[in-house]
Amino acid sequence: MNFFLKRAGELAEEMIAHRRYLHQHAELGNDLPMTTAYVKEQLRSMGLEPKEICPGGILALVRGRKPGKTYLLRGDMDALPMGEDNDLPFKSQTCNAHTCGHDMHTAMLLGAARMLKERQEELSGCVKLMFQPNEEGFQGAKAMIQAGVLENPHVDAASGLHVMLDEEAPAVGYCAGYVSASCDGFKLTITGKGCHGAMPHLGVDPIQAGLHIYQAFQGLMARETPPRQTAVLTLGQFSAGSAPNVIPQTAVLQGTLRTYDRELRAKLVQRMKAITDSMAVAFGVKVEYEILSDVPSCYCDPDLLKNLVGYLEAMGGGKVISAQPFTASDDVAFLSEEVPLVYFQLGARVEGNPHGHHNPGVLFDEKALAYGAAVHAQCAFEWLKHHS
Repeated sequence: MNFFLKRAGELAEEMIAHRRYLHQHAELGNDLPMTTAYVKEQLRSMGLEPKEICPGGILALVRGRKPGKTYLLRGDMDALPMGEDNDLPFKSQTCNAHTCGHDMHTAMLLGAARMLKERQEELSGCVKLMFQPNEEGFQGAKAMIQAGVLENPHVDAASGLHVMLDEEAPAVGYCAGYVSASCDGFKLTITGKGCHGAMPHLGVDPIQAGLHIYQAFQGLMARETPPRQTAVLTLGQFSAGSAPNVIPQTAVLQGTLRTYDRELRAKLVQRMKAITDSMAVAFGVKVEYEILSDVPSCYCDPDLLKNLVGYLEAMGGGKVISAQPFTASDDVAFLSEEVPLVYFQLGARVEGNPHGHHNPGVLFDEKALAYGAAVHAQCAFEWLKHHS
């Protein structure tokens, strides 16, 4: 049996303990004091020297005894500002919850770190372990890049993974090219003139302007997006007013645009801004367009992917299957713009659980931990071995 697959099975209970501690102590954004303290303690116990290179961002190096290149493994650590409905024995003790599975990602990367450290004598080059904050806010990867995570030594290739609910464990999916959607988050604050609802002619109605902006945005999907291309424009908030007989001063719309194609993304963003400008003139309101997120689509390098899929097929122990791109977003995309990167989809579906990511009832199968850690270690070790 493959060393990493066998050793990950032996470390399964340790990774489950990691995951459950992190799940109980779920934290947000860059403010991860309990999480980072735990991760650093575990890495030090393995003989590694972790450094917090930016708020909440940890970097550790496994240096091989043989010369070679540098490979980066990335895992994210932050949770979401929500509760959970499951009555788990390790239910979150904070006001936050790991309903996206980042506790699983951190536990797997800790398992991979231990296995790679154990094979240090045979390792060629260097493996960088990137424990990232603030993925949910799309800020952590960029902050770690700015802090130098890709340099000293320079990263030659990288990979990451995300627990997914399409397949049961053990399974890993892959897709060449653009695998995750971009995410342009926006907030529109429409300011009119409030007045008594019985005398609307004395005011300027921001709700009316907001409704027309909403409809015009949907028209971008129906009439300006090529039928063979994917784009999703969601307006998840429309709020205004506090009384039925008052035209409010302001209305707020918030939403996201997601697509894979760079040119289509740029075109749609430009058109959204043009629509808000024209609606402001048409309805006599002021519209402030605020950018909340600006995340590109994550690109999986085809050549690197071919190498890694070969290593995983040779490892065995789980299904290695072709998968479809997904319309969620991940700021690992910023890494993919800098170095060749592969982003895997790790099967973690719990039979009978109907909930998806970011849902208070979602569950992830802990059987995925051992296979995910083996995927990490196998990819890094074998790529360095064949590219020294």
